[in-house]
Amino acid sequence: MADTEGTDQIPLLFDHGVSFRITGVANRLNRSAAVFYREIFGIGLPEWRMMLALGKTPELKVGDAARSADLDAAQASRALKLLKARELVTMEMTASRGRATIVRLTEGGRAFHDRLLEAGDRRAERIRAGFTPEELAQLFDLLGRIGANAEALIELQRETGQDP
Repeated sequence: MADTEGTDQIPLLFDHGVSFRITGVANRLNRSAAVFYREIFGIGLPEWRMMLALGKTPELKVGDAARSADLDAAQASRALKLLKARELVTMEMTASRGRATIVRLTEGGRAFHDRLLEAGDRRAERIRAGFTPEELAQLFDLLGRIGANAEALIELQRETGQDP
């Protein structure tokens, strides 16, 4: 029997596939985060990811910020344009670094980043609600192993050019 809890009683089409289940959960988490950050902070997930990436270091080249935020160049450019318009970041062209554009959080951007982190921590607590520390450790271990298996599958496919 398919698990329908939390899906408005719509049965899952394929409830035994690991990839399908993980992707479904990831999609729900992303939709939830998108609504939350849009409604509370007026930003989308690309801007949120960029703010988190920029909060880890005093300055980044645009390309490095995009990679750190796991965004493609177009997404990063749009996110930075919005963040700059809101005066959360500054962007400076520099000849000394191969004509790179350097991005930095403004003072207001740093405060905004800190608010994002606090809100993210509260969201994470709600997402983890009902799990024991042992269950969370097991979940993270299992997800790590699934991730490692997926990476090994990618390598196998590259080496052989075939499906497993």
